[in-house]
Formats: sequence, structure tokens, C-alpha cells
Amino acid sequence: MTHTLHDAGLARVSHISVQVADLDATERWWTEHFGFQPIIRRDLGGPDFEAVTQVPGATSRMLRGMVAPNAVLQFFEHSWREFTAPGALISFEVRDAFAAHRGLVAAGVVCLSEPVEFDNSWAFTASDPNGLPIELIQWKPAAEPYTPR
Repeated sequence: MTHTLHDAGLARVSHISVQVADLDATERWWTEHFGFQPIIRRDLGGPDFEAVTQVPGATSRMLRGMVAPNAVLQFFEHSWREFTAPGALISFEVRDAFAAHRGLVAAGVVCLSEPVEFDNSWAFTASDPNGLPIELIQWKPAAEPYTPR
């Protein structure tokens, strides 16, 4: 099937970038609860960065790391843009949604429910300190979660 990016070699999602209110607190939370492993830290600024943002004096702190195999998250704390709660949800597959829920609750993370069974999975949601919704989902053994129905 041909699509707009076919000839460009569209391969996979590279990473997910999220604006955060406090980069240090975000790193501590993701490390404690998800085993976040930092890869790159950068302080961004100067003429090239100002040209990209079109904001004189713009600076940002950036942290990129691994959360699970092949799952890269990148967090930004900006001096030049007001923080707003993220408008996305990140879903992580787990082997045992009930064990994940027990572990997060025991660590003081507020979960919106216990794992709920629906369709071909059990899932629940929580949020990081920035209000980023996080789903943890366990697919049923016979589930084909990515097969069109």
C-alpha cells in the first residue's frame, strides 16, 4: 500500500516528547515507578534554538531515556512556553495488570481504578506528576490486539 511517506522509508515511532513542569521531579518519578534509564540530557539555547522556536532568549532542558524495550520518552522543561497538561495518553503493555496496580498503589501512585476487564484485555490508568495519563494494559492470552475487527 502506498502512502505519502512510503518513499521516505517511514519505519517506526522514534520517541514521544512531553512538556513537563519540573524536569527533575519528572525524572525521579519515572525512574522510581517505570525504571526510566536516561540516555541524553541537554540544555538547549542560543541563536540556533531561538531560530527554531522563533522566541528570543528561549531555553529548554531536555531529557531522553528508555522506559521499556524500544520505548523512548523525551521530556522538556521550557522557559519560553507556559506549561499545560499533556493532551495524550501513553499506554504500556504489562504481563500482569493486577501486579502492576498493586505495586503502583503501594508506592503511593494514585490509580483511577483497579484493573478493569473489557473486550480482550485488563487495564487501568494513572497519571505522572505532570498530569500525563498512563494506561497499563494486559492483553488476554488469545487476544490479537492489533488485528482489525
